[in-house]
Amino acid sequence: MNWLNHDHQNFEEVVYQCRTACDAQDWPAVRRIFEKFASNYESHVRIEEEVLFPAYDAHPGTSMEPTTSLKADHVQIFRLIRHITQQLGNSTHADLGEDLSLLYRTLSIHHDKEEEIFLPMASEALYSDKDAILTNLSSQSG
Repeated sequence: MNWLNHDHQNFEEVVYQCRTACDAQDWPAVRRIFEKFASNYESHVRIEEEVLFPAYDAHPGTSMEPTTSLKADHVQIFRLIRHITQQLGNSTHADLGEDLSLLYRTLSIHHDKEEEIFLPMASEALYSDKDAILTNLSSQSG
């Protein structure tokens, strides 16, 4: 599941690029970069919530607490994404830099939680099911 860590790093880097473009007041670049980020992040979360989390939750002896917490984080992240998208659509940029910084911090904290707590537990619990999970992941991302 190292690909998840790679995705996380990429998402954080892209939000940082948005903030940099925002600081330069390059609004077309912010829109272009952010729209691509939002689409890719939605796909990433669908894979987690439709494949990985259910597989983990269904595994005997696991607690649903980690996935419940991570799903709540996703709700918060998507709320921020919608808010930023609305600002970009309305060409209201006054608080955009602060909101992008908040999104970056929120993603970073969420990704740390996934990488340091959930993924090690999931890797151990789901190792015997990895082929079926990879097949399901392939069908979700294709």
